[in-house]
Amino acid sequence: MPRTILTVGLLIAALYAVVFAYGCGGDDDGGQFANQPAGDFPVEVTSASLKPRQTVADTYEMTVAVKNTGDETIPQINSVIDLPDMDSTLAFAYGDKQQGLAMNQRPVWVVEEGWPKLAGTVGRGGATTPDKRTFAFGKLKPGATATMTWKLVAVRPGRYLLRYTIGAGLGPDTRAVDASGDVPSGVLPVRISNFARLTEVNEKGQVVPLSRDKQAQVEAQQESADSELYP
Repeated sequence: MPRTILTVGLLIAALYAVVFAYGCGGDDDGGQFANQPAGDFPVEVTSASLKPRQTVADTYEMTVAVKNTGDETIPQINSVIDLPDMDSTLAFAYGDKQQGLAMNQRPVWVVEEGWPKLAGTVGRGGATTPDKRTFAFGKLKPGATATMTWKLVAVRPGRYLLRYTIGAGLGPDTRAVDASGDVPSGVLPVRISNFARLTEVNEKGQVVPLSRDKQAQVEAQQESADSELYP
């Protein structure tokens, strides 16, 4: 009997310990990121690109390259993606102002499955975090560069500003800073057209997509004749 009581007591104690640890981690960000180095980590955004003229249903690559210019390893290099002034709570989405919607976030781009990931990475990526706008890519050693890459499918026509903001960790006390001491960020302007990709017959009698230059010329002519597209 004493042995049975002791065993039950140990099980209950273990259960309370698990519940307590889970509660501390979930209720307090400080507990969740207690072991993460705090402070400012110098970085440089060496490049950022996304095709400025796009067409609905086509796939595009977005890249943001960040170099660790400091002397310490960055604990968790990451990027927050949003559309400024469009009530984004999800990456690559905007807030629909229609009343009564259960979920008002609407995609402008859809991220292809298995992305994002670092350039040169083999296999599936993802890099998702509890914050639906934040993508984390792991540690970054001094002098190293992380080229964050997304594969995006444009799904909504309009003119947009896509913003990226660089972070050094997922806790509130860990920041990435540029040479001026500011948090690095940038905006990529994009126009998405619903103009379908045109085709032509080449010299061999094959039906092939119109060249990008010719497509752009046709779109420019169409745009001058129609009203401009806005979100």
